[in-house]
Amino acid sequence: MDTLYKKYVDNLNTACGLVKPQVTPGMTEEQLIDTIRSGAERLFRIHQENDSILQEILFSKKAETLTPEEAAQLSELAEELFSYNRSPDTGIAYRIHKLLYEYGEYRGDVDLMIRELYHQGITILYLNVSDGDGKGGLFDALIEKYFRTGASYLEHYEELADGRTRSYIVRCLGNMKHVVRELKEDGSGRNPDEMMWESYMECFDRTMEVVASSYYREMNPEIPWDSFAYTMHYDRTKFLSSLRSDAPSAVIARGVLESAEYVYRHQEAAAKAKNRGLGSRTRYVYGAAKYHAGLESAEELVETLFEMCESADLDDFSGDNIWVLMYTPEYLTYYSEKMPEEKQQKLQARLGAALDKQQEYLFRLPRNEYALQVTRILQMTAGYMVNHDKGFCQRMLDYILACHPPTFVHSKVVGLLTRWFCGRLAEVRPRLLEGTFGLEGIEGASGKLETLLELAYQSGLRHDLGKCMLLNYIGLYSRRLLDEEFACIKQHAAFGCQLLEAVGMEEMAMAAHYHHSSYDGAGGYPRHEKECPVSVRCIVDIITVVDSLDAGTDNVGRSYAAAKTYEQLVEELRAGKGTRYAPHVVELLDDPAFYEETKRFLAESRRRVYVEVYGGN
Repeated sequence: MDTLYKKYVDNLNTACGLVKPQVTPGMTEEQLIDTIRSGAERLFRIHQENDSILQEILFSKKAETLTPEEAAQLSELAEELFSYNRSPDTGIAYRIHKLLYEYGEYRGDVDLMIRELYHQGITILYLNVSDGDGKGGLFDALIEKYFRTGASYLEHYEELADGRTRSYIVRCLGNMKHVVRELKEDGSGRNPDEMMWESYMECFDRTMEVVASSYYREMNPEIPWDSFAYTMHYDRTKFLSSLRSDAPSAVIARGVLESAEYVYRHQEAAAKAKNRGLGSRTRYVYGAAKYHAGLESAEELVETLFEMCESADLDDFSGDNIWVLMYTPEYLTYYSEKMPEEKQQKLQARLGAALDKQQEYLFRLPRNEYALQVTRILQMTAGYMVNHDKGFCQRMLDYILACHPPTFVHSKVVGLLTRWFCGRLAEVRPRLLEGTFGLEGIEGASGKLETLLELAYQSGLRHDLGKCMLLNYIGLYSRRLLDEEFACIKQHAAFGCQLLEAVGMEEMAMAAHYHHSSYDGAGGYPRHEKECPVSVRCIVDIITVVDSLDAGTDNVGRSYAAAKTYEQLVEELRAGKGTRYAPHVVELLDDPAFYEETKRFLAESRRRVYVEVYGGN
C-alpha cells in the first residue's frame, strides 16, 4: 500500500488509542487533565492530517481521471477499512466504493461495476440506522438500489466469465432481504407480519432457487453455495420475534422451524467436528421454533432456558455467555407466561434469580471493552428492562452512558449546568417553571424546588443517551464526519427518547427528543414533529443552551484550537436568542454576577467531572 494510504490507516489506529487516555494509578488531578489534553491535541492534529490525506487521495478524484494504479490502491484501502462488524472506517470504505463504481461505469468494466454494487450495498448497510420511528432505515432506498441493480445481472450470468463477479450477483440477490420493510395494515384485515413474510419469502425463494441449483453449482463449484444457503436460513430465523406477537402465524412458524432446524444441524455438525458445545442462541432458536410450531411445550423450552442461564459463568465475557445472561431472562419471562398459572408460581424464585444474575453480570462487564455490544443488547431489550425496579433502570442508564466516557463527561456537565440554570431561573422568574414535570407551587416550596432541580439534573444527564447507540459514529475523531454519518448522528435524539420511554421516563424522554430543536421551531432536528410538551418546554430551553455552552468551550477533551472561549460562546448564544435559543435562558447571562459565576462553575465542574470519569476507570 502506498505511503499516504498507509499513513491514513496508521492514523486511525493511533486515534483509537488516544480516545482512551492512558491513566495510571497515583496520577495527580493535574497529571490526569494534562494527559487528556495532550491526547486531545494529538487527535486534533491527526484529524487535520487525515482530512488532508482524504482530500488528496479520494475527495479530489473523479472517475474519468482516476488511474488504474490509483483505483487499485483505493480498492486495497477500502478492504483495509471495512470488515463487517469490526471495521476501522466503514464510511470512507463506502465513499471509495462509490468512486470505484463510477470508475468501472466510465471504463465500461461490468465486472468491476457488479463487484462495486455489492460493496456499496454492504457498506451502506453497515452505516444504516433507524429513521427514528422504528419502521425503516435512513439508507433503505440506497441499499435496495445497489443490491437490486447487482441482482439484475443474474440475467447475464452466463455472459460473465469471472467466478468472483458471478458470486457477487448471488450475494446481491440474497442481500435483498435486508430491505424488506415492515408493512402496515392495508384495510384487508391481513396480519402485517404475514404480509412482510410474503415479501421476504420472494427474496428467499428466488435466492435459494439459484443457490440450490445444480446448474449454477456445476458452472461455478468454487462459489461457497452451502455458506450462502446457511446465511439465508440463519437470517430467516429472525422472524422468530414475529411469533412472539399477539397473533403468531402458522405460516411463519413452519418456515422459521425449517430454517432453525437447518441452522441447528449445520451448527451441530460443526461443533462435533471441533469437539465443542453447541451455541446457546442456536439451542434457543431451535427450541423456540419447535414451540411455536407445536412440537415442544413451553415447560420444555423454559427448562432449557433456565439450564443455560443457571449454568452461565458470571466471569465469562465471551459472546455466547453475554447473549445468555442478557437475553434469556426476557425469553424466560415471555415463555413462562404461556404455562399454566400454578406452574408459573413455582418458577417465580428461579425467574427472580435469573433477573438478579442478569443485573449483576451487566455491571461486571468491562464497559470500555464491550461497549458497542452491550449497548446494542440493552437497546433491544430496553422495553423488558422496565420490569426491574426503578433503581436498576437508573443504574442501567448510567451504565450505557459510561460506555463512552467523552459522552459521559459532556452529559454530566450538561446535567450540572441544567440544574444551575434552572436554579437561577427559579430565583428570578419562577413562574416560568410552574408546571414543569407536573410540579406546581415551586415558588416558596423548597421541597418541590429540590425535586425540580434533581429532575432538571437527570434530564440534562440523559439528554444525549441516544448517542451511546451510535458508538460507530461518535467515535470518529480522526476525520470530519461524512454527510451520511452526520445524518445518523442526528438520530440520537430519537434513540434517546425511545430508550427513556421504554424504561418509563416519558418526560425526560421528551427532553432528550427536543434538545436539538430550535426555540422558534424553524431549525434544528428532528423536524416536522409535534410541539414540545409544556411540562418539559422550559427544561428543553435550558438544555439547548447549556448543551452548546459545554460542547463549544470544552478545552480539556478537545483541542484548544477547536474550543471556543466562554466569552465567544456566550456571544453566539446572544446572537441566536429568539431563534435557536430561548431568550429567557440566554438573558440570565446578562446579569454580570451570574455571568462570572457561570464561567467559574463551568470550568470547575468540567475539571471535576473529567477527573471523576477518567480517574475512576
